[in-house]
Amino acid sequence: MEKKVLFICESPESFLISTMVKNITAAGYEVIYSPPSMKKITKLEPLPNLIIVYLGGDDTKFQEPLEFLAKIKNSGININTHIFLIGNPIEIESTYRIIPKPLVSGIFQRPVNTADLVTKLGLAVSGYSLSEDINGVEAGFKGGEVQNHKRVLIVDDDTTFLRSMRTEMAKKFNVYITNSGMNAVSFLKERPVDLILLDYEMPVVSGLEVFRILRSEETTVNIPVIFLTSKDDKDIVMKVLEVHPVNYLLKPIAPTILVRTVEDYFNKVAEGKLPANPKPYNDGPAEAEMIDENFSL
Repeated sequence: MEKKVLFICESPESFLISTMVKNITAAGYEVIYSPPSMKKITKLEPLPNLIIVYLGGDDTKFQEPLEFLAKIKNSGININTHIFLIGNPIEIESTYRIIPKPLVSGIFQRPVNTADLVTKLGLAVSGYSLSEDINGVEAGFKGGEVQNHKRVLIVDDDTTFLRSMRTEMAKKFNVYITNSGMNAVSFLKERPVDLILLDYEMPVVSGLEVFRILRSEETTVNIPVIFLTSKDDKDIVMKVLEVHPVNYLLKPIAPTILVRTVEDYFNKVAEGKLPANPKPYNDGPAEAEMIDENFSL
């Protein structure tokens, strides 16, 4: 897919927009501005596959362009078109009355984290599905599973993190992703995996609660788990170690490093340097020698 972006907004000269576009351009994208005017937009046809709509100002000006974009998505003529919305919660919610949420590849509330936006643009260019919500468990590969590749399930409530990890992990593993702990539990009852990367801090059902459920089920009790956590304070680390996961990794972590770490784990299991099955679940104090010296991160 061509790295060209159509940026629809009312005030391209504003500091926030110009700074955002500067960062997108620095990431290697060509950015074309257009006001929310059908006369201007249709002159740009064929439109780029990447379209950012920066909401704000006179909402009525955006209605016709949004209806036009919804028509493009619904027609199925170009399945590679990705629409990203930027605005406040009220603006975004009202926009869904014109262009339904399933047709939107990403939403960003102001102020925008441009790094997240660039990540999503990159995933779109790479050909991955970008619905804002992950429904159930998604496969990170195209077609069927690759024979002899290990199955890895990544569970994290951060969908941007999930998809950035999936892109790199899918080169080496049959990778699955989900942003719901309970979706992971249901999925694993039907399809076991060789390793779970589990976010420790998740809303609704925490990673620790998911871990306990997995250890209580006969079909999942022996699946190794590596916890992911963004907190490195002693109390959190000790709570993680108390339940005897295979290990834990600190976020943020580069996708390439995550791949190497997972490969290292599987290699050490194959060489007999690490046990194939995890230690029995324990809710007591963490053992000081719990971290295997052979599994350095």
